[in-house]
Amino acid sequence: MRYGCYQLNNKENTDFHFDNSTADEQLVTSKQVAREANVSQSTVSLVLSGKSEGRVSLKTRQLVEETARRMGYRPNLSARSLRTGISMTIALAVPNVKQPFFGEVLYAAETLAASKGYSVILVDTSSEPLWAERIVQMIESMTIAGCIVYACDKASGITLSRTGNKIIYIEAEDTSLCHIDLNANSGIEQVLQHLTSLGHTKIGYFAAQYNKSLFRYRFKAFTDKVARHDLPTDKRWYVGSTFELDVATEKAMSLVKSGVTAIFCDDDLLAGAVYRACRQAGLRIPEDMSVVGFNDIEMARMLYPELTTVSIPAADIGTMALGMFFTNVLGNSSRTKPEILELELIVRHSTSSPA
Repeated sequence: MRYGCYQLNNKENTDFHFDNSTADEQLVTSKQVAREANVSQSTVSLVLSGKSEGRVSLKTRQLVEETARRMGYRPNLSARSLRTGISMTIALAVPNVKQPFFGEVLYAAETLAASKGYSVILVDTSSEPLWAERIVQMIESMTIAGCIVYACDKASGITLSRTGNKIIYIEAEDTSLCHIDLNANSGIEQVLQHLTSLGHTKIGYFAAQYNKSLFRYRFKAFTDKVARHDLPTDKRWYVGSTFELDVATEKAMSLVKSGVTAIFCDDDLLAGAVYRACRQAGLRIPEDMSVVGFNDIEMARMLYPELTTVSIPAADIGTMALGMFFTNVLGNSSRTKPEILELELIVRHSTSSPA
């Protein structure tokens, strides 16, 4: 299992301390935070521990947080964990830590977590078959407070069920577990409507070759909609690849040469490989080949021409998942219906009518 950790500063035996503390610097307690904000010490503790939801008004919570930021306080994670028996670390488990999309999710999650005095570690679920068992052990040993899991398979979901209410699920294979899900079906429909409106009928699919339900679901949604639009099909038009550049470029070349006039990719990274293959084959984008991606990572606007792609709100997912973690896991609230996020096709300059 691989981890990327963003850890907050801490100092032994105090509640809070200045960022640039020295041995001679005055240490400040939560009582002084409360006195400065003119609230009770218990209110400060609830807010800075992330347990104020439903107990402290939004106005008061914002006042305490602003006061803490202005005075430069940071929570003492070690002391608090020892005092409360609760870890101040949350895990975020994703299928591929190298994927820029998950970096955007992590950044948003870490930003919110830090404001509550927590830190986030990143876990790669593809590098170790027993990752779910390790997560269970970390929760049971109080190494982490819980975990947010992106694209959890059914078997791992069964393992994680031993933790009780300690997991937030995003795009889980078992949809009954989902706290957050994406309307990928609508996004793919937008892609096909866009390409067919331009006149494309021979549309290829460049699939992410990973054993994750979200990719299988996207491919099924694509083929179902191709049939509904009464478009021709050919097995040569459906190619899969991992995200490694040379491998993906080689696989993309076979798709570029298959006779399609447009290619829909499971991921913007795969779209980048299609760009590379087209350049090697002497084809122009979009004049000779239209290309559509999925995710809308920053790279999509770095490509030339800029990539038409389905946008997933990565930052919203990270923030929403952390909010649900504080409410459902730390706040012990019962889970309601999953939040379904709508996707939007961002049309740029990589698509046009076929030559």
